[in-house]
Amino acid sequence: METFNLGDGLVVTVVAMIVVFAVLASLWFLVELVHKLVGEPAQAASVPEHREENLQPVQQNTGVDEQRAKAAAIMALVAAYEAHPAKKFEIVDVTRIK
Repeated sequence: METFNLGDGLVVTVVAMIVVFAVLASLWFLVELVHKLVGEPAQAASVPEHREENLQPVQQNTGVDEQRAKAAAIMALVAAYEAHPAKKFEIVDVTRIK
């Protein structure tokens, strides 16, 4: 039986790399083919719009500390971003609603 030397190891490595590359390329081709056959995904059911007449301001205590004000501003930004994810929002002013 012949010994397995460094050249044989390199040949096996190169062949294995070519096989892996060919399998990955074929999987990529398959995914693209399915994408072309199926097309773009359908729009999900639209999110019901929040109407302002249904919203009521929250009554808060007069002693609102800074941490709660920051938390309220962050939550307002999160809620606004969830309603309109493509828009960018910035805190301009924080006012207390009576």
